[in-house]
Amino acid sequence: MPSAEPTNALWLRAGDTKPGPRPGLSLDDIAAACVRLADGEGMRSLSMRRVAEELGTGAASLYRYVSGKDDLVDLMYDRVAGEYELAPPTGDLRADVLDIAEQARAMHRRHGWLIETNPRSLGPHGLRYLDHMVAVLAPVGLRPAETMTGIAMLSGWVTVFAGQEATGQPLPTQGEGAGHIAAMLGQGEYPHLAALFTEPDAPGEPGVDNDAVFRAGIDALLFGIAGPR
Repeated sequence: MPSAEPTNALWLRAGDTKPGPRPGLSLDDIAAACVRLADGEGMRSLSMRRVAEELGTGAASLYRYVSGKDDLVDLMYDRVAGEYELAPPTGDLRADVLDIAEQARAMHRRHGWLIETNPRSLGPHGLRYLDHMVAVLAPVGLRPAETMTGIAMLSGWVTVFAGQEATGQPLPTQGEGAGHIAAMLGQGEYPHLAALFTEPDAPGEPGVDNDAVFRAGIDALLFGIAGPR
């Protein structure tokens, strides 16, 4: 549940008046510059000075809008969250969740820096995404804490999976781990694992692609979120 305590989030400070010339930039201008830098050069390129250069202004002038790099990160994440196409929920839980999950996965491919850091607070676009996910899960009848936990678990799977894809790490059903288990099955009695590894889409099989593994992870999470209670 969101905290009832007041926060120092950028969007709650946006109306603060500060001395000096009338602002000539918008928060969206700053966010766009940050995303361009991070997309092109990675998060290491992100600094008040570099963002100011991108905007054709001085670093000191940015402090009329943001208090530092943490604010820049919050702005970046919220701008990217605006890329979601949030159609009204259809009532088909799996289809609705997969739609958002696939969009998030594609978003990680476009913006590789997403796995490197996290925002401190949600902005308008982030809250719009969260509101949509609450609507998608509403038919399940979860309590508020369960709803938020379910959303966090689904988002976490996308982030972990996208990170493994981006770095070329073996996915859960691929690589040496799956091969080792398969090789060890003949060294003892492991009937349940043996049955699993003889299925057509067994771990480590060439026919299991990244898309299938991604969907399998979503299905496993949905079983826990929406399954028998």
